[in-house]
Amino acid sequence: MGKAQTVIRAKALLDGTGAPPVRNAVVVVEGSRILAAGSQEAVEAPRGPDVRELDYPDGYLLPGLIDAHTHLMFGAGEATYEEVIERDTDEIMLLRAARNAHLHLNAGVTTLRDCGARNQVTFDLRRGVDQGLALAPRLLLSGRPVTVTKGHFWWCNGEAEGVQGVRKAVRRLVEDGADFIKIMASGGGTAGTDNRRPSFSVEELRAIVDEAHNQGVPTTAHCIATQSIANALDAGVDSIEHATFIEPDGSYVFNPHLAERIASQGVRISPTVQTGYRRREKLLAMREEGHVLTPEDRMRLEDLQIKCERQVEFLGRLWSEWGITIVAGTDAISSFGDYCLGLELQVEAGMSTADVIRSATGVAAQAVGLDHLVGTLEPGKEADLVVVDGDPLEDIRALRSMRMVMQRGGVVPPPLAMS
Repeated sequence: MGKAQTVIRAKALLDGTGAPPVRNAVVVVEGSRILAAGSQEAVEAPRGPDVRELDYPDGYLLPGLIDAHTHLMFGAGEATYEEVIERDTDEIMLLRAARNAHLHLNAGVTTLRDCGARNQVTFDLRRGVDQGLALAPRLLLSGRPVTVTKGHFWWCNGEAEGVQGVRKAVRRLVEDGADFIKIMASGGGTAGTDNRRPSFSVEELRAIVDEAHNQGVPTTAHCIATQSIANALDAGVDSIEHATFIEPDGSYVFNPHLAERIASQGVRISPTVQTGYRRREKLLAMREEGHVLTPEDRMRLEDLQIKCERQVEFLGRLWSEWGITIVAGTDAISSFGDYCLGLELQVEAGMSTADVIRSATGVAAQAVGLDHLVGTLEPGKEADLVVVDGDPLEDIRALRSMRMVMQRGGVVPPPLAMS
């Protein structure tokens, strides 16, 4: 017997390449692969009792979405890093990671890159997914981020020092199954770290990048401090997360010289522009409802106002003035499934809806090294696709509600309801 075939018809198709939408679209899936994609006039769709037909007369077909920056072991609401780390065992984190992965999958994210987890948590998740024990997007994993002693995410147990120490850390990660190396090039939200200053020396960063490339895997660097961006560029990293441009005095100052270097070196940026946005929304709502904010909450709201505004502003400048490749990534920390917010903020920053869609599909697939498999709806590629009811070119918020999610040719069921 041949492989099972599915015919999907929709009002229009956006193939992830940036080409104009195809009206009266059809995609033919055979097994886990796309056999044909195009207009119903151009594609001869198979028929017969063994062919599954899915019709969405008002639907828009797109490639499965890609999230280039997540942390599956978190997604624990407003609990701080330290609260989660002290409270939860690796086993609890693994259970939560499985739930988070399924939530993101139902939001249309069929491929994700996890940028840092403790010990073997995400590697164990992938082993479980491979054994059919859980549903998840296609997983690209860094495992334990490489960080300085007591640096950002140090409790993931990826601390390393010196040229030989960081090389050894990279080799261990690749042996464990890491698809890429995540470098904490500055402090971050981890207690005791300083996001205004770099962490590793340029020599150490170069050693990490060199060893990773020797092992055949790419690198990406967490860069909040402006100087950490410069150091990462000196070291030759493949991509940068956040690119927040924080100066030693704590101010946000866009650096055109570094933007030019990012562009000239062809480094991709995942700006994770939605980080802090939902917390800011909650504090604003509390204030508007008449709640008296504590001094700590007032200070937090002021900081979040500045952070969120600068993130959108800097993304807009990187895109419009320097043409830097932008890759969609949520930095999902507090919750999963809220993927579309970041795309909406990319539009707010000045990106066109067509380019935002590409940042989450074709461009993202290139950035994570999977463009031979996913990212566009083309014959021969994996049947990872989504259907939404509205036109995302008209309103990107159409991607907030999935009508159907397919991964490897199978329709994804919803996760079990949580009490």
